[in-house]
Amino acid sequence: MPLPEPFGLPALTEALARRRGRPIELIPLSGPVDAPCGALVSTDRADYIGYPLDTTALHQQHIVLHEIGHLLCGHTGGTGPGAAVAQALLPRLPGELVHRVLGRSGYSERQEQEAELVASLALHRVLHRPRVTVTARLAERILRLGHALDRPRPRGAARRG
Repeated sequence: MPLPEPFGLPALTEALARRRGRPIELIPLSGPVDAPCGALVSTDRADYIGYPLDTTALHQQHIVLHEIGHLLCGHTGGTGPGAAVAQALLPRLPGELVHRVLGRSGYSERQEQEAELVASLALHRVLHRPRVTVTARLAERILRLGHALDRPRPRGAARRG
C-alpha cells in the first residue's frame, strides 16, 4: 500500500479504510503505565485503533502503524488484555459486538513481530524519503535553463551581442 505524500496518519488511515471498505477510527488514550501501548478493536461497523497520549508524536505514529500492520497482515488472533482494552476504547459498546481485540504490550508472538516489522518499515520509508523542496525545484529549473542557453550554435551562425 503506498504511503501518502506528505505522510500523515489521517491520510493513511483514510486510504486504508477506503481500501478495506470500512471505517478506521483513531482514538487517543490515557491510562496507567502498565496499560498496552496500543490496541486494535474490530466491530461489525469499524476498526478502532487506540494510541497513548502520554508519548512523543513519533512514538504515537509507530504505535498506530503497528496496529495498522495487524490490519494489513490480516491478524485475527486475540492477544493482550481483551475485554479491558475494548472497554477502555469503547466504553458504551456491548461486548458481543467486538470481534477482535489486539492489545500491544510485548513482541513475543509472531503476529506482534509481523506488525512491528510493518510499522518499522513504514516509518523508515517515511523518514528516509527524498524531499523535494521549492529551492531544489528552482535550482533544477535554473540548471535546465542554463543548459538550454549553452547549447552549441550551428556552424556559421553569427553571434549577437
